[in-house]
Parts: sequence; C-alpha cells; structure tokens
Amino acid sequence: MSDPSESQPSVPKRRPRRIFGTGAILLSIPIILWMGAAFFVSRSMMYPEFLRRGGQDVFGQHVPPFRRGSMTDIQTALGVEPERLDCGVVEEDGFRHHQVSVTGWYFPGKRREVVVFVPAAGAPETAMIPYAKFLLDAGYTVVAAYSSNDPSYGINWGMLKRKFALATARTLMDDGFTNIAALGIGEGAAGVIMAQAEQPVFTAIVADSSYANLEQLFMRSPSMTRLNPAFVKTVMWEAQLWFGRPLDKISPATDAGNLGACSLLIIQDSDDQMTPLADGKALLDAAGFNAQMWTVPAGGHGDAIFEDPKGYAARVVKFLDASFNIEPPAAKPKGH
Repeated sequence: MSDPSESQPSVPKRRPRRIFGTGAILLSIPIILWMGAAFFVSRSMMYPEFLRRGGQDVFGQHVPPFRRGSMTDIQTALGVEPERLDCGVVEEDGFRHHQVSVTGWYFPGKRREVVVFVPAAGAPETAMIPYAKFLLDAGYTVVAAYSSNDPSYGINWGMLKRKFALATARTLMDDGFTNIAALGIGEGAAGVIMAQAEQPVFTAIVADSSYANLEQLFMRSPSMTRLNPAFVKTVMWEAQLWFGRPLDKISPATDAGNLGACSLLIIQDSDDQMTPLADGKALLDAAGFNAQMWTVPAGGHGDAIFEDPKGYAARVVKFLDASFNIEPPAAKPKGH
C-alpha cells in the first residue's frame, strides 16, 4: 500500500516574497544614497570651505589679511586693556544641542552707553580692532562677543549669535547698563536682528551686510542652482536638522518688522554678490520709518569699513548718538 503523504502536492516555494524582499532592498539603496548625499550637502552649509581653511566671511579689495593674535596685540592697537566678560551658557539650535559658553571682551569707555560688537563668520579677534577703535574714540563702552567664532561650531548663519547677543545684553543689564546697541557684521548682523525680534534688549542696531532670508541666500548660490531641483528640496528639508527650523523661516527681513522702538542702520555694499542690494532693501522696507540704509559703492562683502573708514565711523557714531539722544559737542568759537 502506498503512503498517503506521497499523493499530496508539494508546498510551492515562496519565491514571490523573496523577489519582493530583494526588490525592496535594491530600491532602498538609491533612497539611502540620495538621503545621505543630501545630508552631507546640508552639513556643508554649516561648514563651508572658507571656514575649514581658517578664513572669514568678509572680503573685498581693501580688506587687510587678518591673523589670529593675542589680547596683547589688541590692547596695543586700542590702548585699552580688555576684561573678560562671562555671560553664561547657551544651547545651540538643531539636533546637536551643543552647550556653548558665552564670553566676550569688555573695553571700558567714557560713557555708560554700550555697543556690543558681533563679528562675521570665522573672523579672528583682531578683526574687532577697526570697529572698537572708532567706538572707543567716540566714548562708547565696547563688548566684543567672540565665543561663537570657534570653527568647531560651524556657521549657524546668525542663529547661535542671536543667543550670544541676547546673553551678552542680559549680562550687561544685570550689571546696571541700560543703553545698549549692537553692531553686527554678516551673520552677526542677522543674529542681532533676530535677537531683538525675540527679546527687545537693544536701543539701536547697526546691521552691516546682513542677508534677508537664509533659504533665498542658499538658492542664489551657483552650486545649488546646478543641482537637481528635487534633490535641492531634500537638502533644504534635511538642513532644518542642522539649523533647528526650516531655512525659509530664518528670515531677518521678517524679524526686522518686529524690532519695537529699536532704530536700525543698514549698511550695504552696492555690488555685494552674497547679500545683494535687494536684501538691504528688504530689511529697510520691513523695518519701516525707524530704519535707514547707507549704501557703499563696493563689490565686496562686509568690507564697508575698509572702503570708507572715516565715512563709516562718522555715519555709525552719528546714528548711535541720535539713537541714545546724545547731543553732539558744541562747535568751538572761531579763534580758539
């Protein structure tokens, strides 16, 4: 007698499932590569090439070659011995959540009005000298905030420097200073505008070469325009992991409309390719009647003080004096 089991049909092999699994793996590989490539491109927005080489985000025909120097060099150049100012710790935006100590250099002046200097990306401490010099000559107390210029933090395009500006201003307020202005260059300018919109701590802001909207700034880059549009959208989506919010929401132009009673002086190079004249006008239009713009005939970025040092100092001091209601010195009578 035959075995009944021998008459049963054999169970078919599960080839369709294996084929489906293999297909899913093959399909996932290009997706992973796509997302991974977008991640590294978005990271490069935080760590651009010039920062890796130790450069700064200020350039132009007359910009001197700055080098990283000691505080003795700065003291010799300014004739004032700076003091260290500790302003606590802030947390970086984005997924990394770095804890960053807020420190700066305090230069006492003849006046109780303070100007907080917030530098451009990658600027060495010696880059503060031309700004601090004319501000100290005008009698202002100066605080230069420099901790966020450590290349290990990358460039947050003002997001981290807005926290530096706020922490520095609050520390000064705790020390009894009530009249505080800010002078920012490049991403530093964007940072102080965003800081004031978040919390009204400044009486006046000088914004030198600020961008208007971060997504628009990146989309103007030739390296971005050459990429696949769908890939660019992925890059912009992943970039918010680094910056803590969508790039189109990082907008000093929008924040310029929320500065309260703070007056705003916008300084703009006429032929700046990085932050074009349209960016300065966007800030001016948003800020309204309490803002003014000075356009310098130059093609660099953040280099206005080197193109017209006397005009720069005179324009900024006049603006700050007016914002603080400081009367100009009376003219000496003829013959004296």
